[in-house]
Amino acid sequence: MAQCARRVVSIGDVSLEGKDRPSYLVPVAPTLRGGLHVPKESQSELAALRWMMQKAILQQDMFLLGPPGPWLRHVAFRFCELLGWEVEYVGITQDTGEADLKQRCEIYNGSVTHVDQPPVKAAIHGRVLVLEGIEKAERNVLPLLNNLLENREMSLEDRRFLLSPHRAERLAEQGNLAELVSVHKDFLVIALGSPSRG
Repeated sequence: MAQCARRVVSIGDVSLEGKDRPSYLVPVAPTLRGGLHVPKESQSELAALRWMMQKAILQQDMFLLGPPGPWLRHVAFRFCELLGWEVEYVGITQDTGEADLKQRCEIYNGSVTHVDQPPVKAAIHGRVLVLEGIEKAERNVLPLLNNLLENREMSLEDRRFLLSPHRAERLAEQGNLAELVSVHKDFLVIALGSPSRG
């Protein structure tokens, strides 16, 4: 049984502290009969949530595999809802390009500005990035995603460069970090995919 007390969420013997700050970026997953008191037929969801909590405690990204449909997204959003964690979401299709994952150029007040996309916002602000349909990603965006996941690095169109917090600390000791942006230590990625495709 899942329970929330003093913003500590426990499923079985695994506990994780949630955040109290209210935000519109905290998802609200559709409730299952009885809210947090999950019925017996949803034990697979509880098992998935418990596993996700274990991965979060270890500060590891996760990849959920399952059948096509909304169930994986529901579990990812339920996880973030329980913990009060803010979410940035990207639905990946065959048409998803680098600009959809990095920055887009927009005209604002007569000048061109670069607007951060969800992966960049999640990395900078310490949010959870949910990538759905990862198996549909084209080969040209896979190196970009891989670099963000493994190294926590990404070069942006506005000349900024995202890098891991540990590397940012080392470079900060050496000099100016004007265009280097440290990825937030709470940044976490939940990738969703179907094993039957790609």
